[in-house]
Amino acid sequence: MSMKPIWTKESPHRYAVEHSGRRVDLHYEEAGFQSGWAVYTGETLVRRCAELMQARGVAVALASGDA
Repeated sequence: MSMKPIWTKESPHRYAVEHSGRRVDLHYEEAGFQSGWAVYTGETLVRRCAELMQARGVAVALASGDA
């Protein structure tokens, strides 16, 4: 098992990160001026973020067990 989070780009609007057996997904959701990145663990929405880098930080913390 890797000691670092592993990122996978599934499409330009979908990414996933895996670490220590945990998987967290990022989906870009278009909604006009409220468009942004949604962070999911399984089917559960954890948080919405306006920027990809912010969403990546949330996803890594969740996958690493730091959140």
